[in-house]
Amino acid sequence: MNAFVLSGGGNRGAVQAGALLALLERNIRPNLIVGTSVGALNGVALAANPTIEGARYIAEHWRRVRRTDIFPGNPLTVGWRLLMGRGSLHGREGFARFLRLMLPAGTERFADLRIPCIVTATELNSGRLRIFGTDPREPLADAIMASTAIPPFFPPYRYGDEWLVDGAVVANLPLAQAISRGARHIYALNIVDQAAPPIALSLGQTMSFALSAMISRQDEQERQLIALGRRRGLAIHDIRLPVDRLLPYNDFSNSAALIDAGYRATAAYLDMHMAPPAPRYAWLLTRLREAIRALAARRATAT
Repeated sequence: MNAFVLSGGGNRGAVQAGALLALLERNIRPNLIVGTSVGALNGVALAANPTIEGARYIAEHWRRVRRTDIFPGNPLTVGWRLLMGRGSLHGREGFARFLRLMLPAGTERFADLRIPCIVTATELNSGRLRIFGTDPREPLADAIMASTAIPPFFPPYRYGDEWLVDGAVVANLPLAQAISRGARHIYALNIVDQAAPPIALSLGQTMSFALSAMISRQDEQERQLIALGRRRGLAIHDIRLPVDRLLPYNDFSNSAALIDAGYRATAAYLDMHMAPPAPRYAWLLTRLREAIRALAARRATAT
């Protein structure tokens, strides 16, 4: 079983859109998708249409999105939210609109997806993972809104009696969810920060860096899980998608460049680590060649 596992990465999620294009163009298709944070958004969108057309649909919406679509307002409105005790720098209304655009019409619950998809969030009180997708009746929008509720940018998300925040707080690359469900070939699309020079940072960059530092501590655990999985005979493709660490959290102007970068990084990985797929009906061509060689040998013997 093939599984795609998509990490968190905030506004750099466009890089995963390029990676998905590269995978689907090479006819590498998932039977299961696991995603957290922005990887949950991209993963659910692909699970709704797990084809090259579906990957292009995701990339096109990333190309169109602008800062004001997700984070309307200005520093004054952010300051006003803080003074009013809203608990986050931004409201979630803009992201909710973008979410609805990413999902095809009629795609509302996990039962509507064409392939299974698991979305992870974090229970605010206990710090445990909250898994969406095992119940096909659960709404997709609630799962994605919970998985992307990253503090302090978005407020915690209430689902029933639960208060949930971004899944990346506990597991930025939820490989264990794919392994426990029987995946044998895993393509991990992991958004990673490039090193940044020590310079004066804005408040937004400081908060982004602090979150990145917290999440990067999980990287060692993920590397250990990859090594363990490989020792168990699993094919885990660790496709690292480097992005500019200095990109402000609310800057979407580089989405097109990120899509191209994700495509190139994934294509380069596949060229280096994977043999090209065999031609269709390759077994039949092999049999024909063997038959021709046998016939030629018999004729040579007869003469």
